[in-house]
Amino acid sequence: MLIKLGIVTTGVALLLGGTAQAAVPTPPSCPSAVQIGSTGVIKRGTELMATITQFEGCGGKYGHVRVEGVNLFRASIRLVGGGSFTPPTQGARGQRDVWTFSKALNDKCTAAEATMQIGEEALKGRSGSSC
Repeated sequence: MLIKLGIVTTGVALLLGGTAQAAVPTPPSCPSAVQIGSTGVIKRGTELMATITQFEGCGGKYGHVRVEGVNLFRASIRLVGGGSFTPPTQGARGQRDVWTFSKALNDKCTAAEATMQIGEEALKGRSGSSC
């Protein structure tokens, strides 16, 4: 009965204009990490291309970029703060989730910055800062 209720509830939410929300990912090596700062986005015009988040836990900070439904891209992510930054971690072509990690920026206000390369076009975005 719970499964049917879940389907009906989701259907009603979509019917009333609600949107289904994907679960916020956590770093694969630290499931206890919590998101810090606000979620950033990369857009091409009005189209959402990627979301950018930052997490803290397990002795460091994580940056994450999740690319939405587009093909033929390459994404990278880095952490920035206090005039310092980590080298970008670049995903493979078509890799939808790319993570980076740093202990060096623990004592700084930081944000995650992502770049998404689509052909010759480079799109950039940034999460909200967290101190």
